[in-house]
Amino acid sequence: MVREFWRNERGMAEMVSLLIVLGVFLFISLSMVGFLTFLMRQEKLETLHHRALVMSTHEGYITPSILQDTKNKLTQIGFPPVDIGGVSYPSFAGSTILKVTREDADPSVKVVIKYPATFLQKMAGLLGGNKTETQGYFLIQGVGRSEALE
Repeated sequence: MVREFWRNERGMAEMVSLLIVLGVFLFISLSMVGFLTFLMRQEKLETLHHRALVMSTHEGYITPSILQDTKNKLTQIGFPPVDIGGVSYPSFAGSTILKVTREDADPSVKVVIKYPATFLQKMAGLLGGNKTETQGYFLIQGVGRSEALE
């Protein structure tokens, strides 16, 4: 009975092609996990950025209390403070730090959040891009109109 099974080669080509196709589908589905994780982390950062921008537009600039509150919220959702090359992240460099009133010529309030994106350079290699030694960053920028009176 066992010899008969191994001598009967009908259906073997279909089985080999099925195994190849299943392997390709498995690779594609598992390679999407990294990209989806990256997108979910970016969405979390954008949500906190929007919150900080709304609070900054009410105050007219990004106050130290707004900065500290945003850093605390980032730590709570999985973005702890990190030092890379002497620069501490999350970084708010480029944000409006001087008060702007709504009667000013340019009543714009800008909030910038920069945070390292872990393994972003490795994901670029999966798409055929060049792998770099430098780490990528989330850079979330937004501008709002100041609502501060004086």
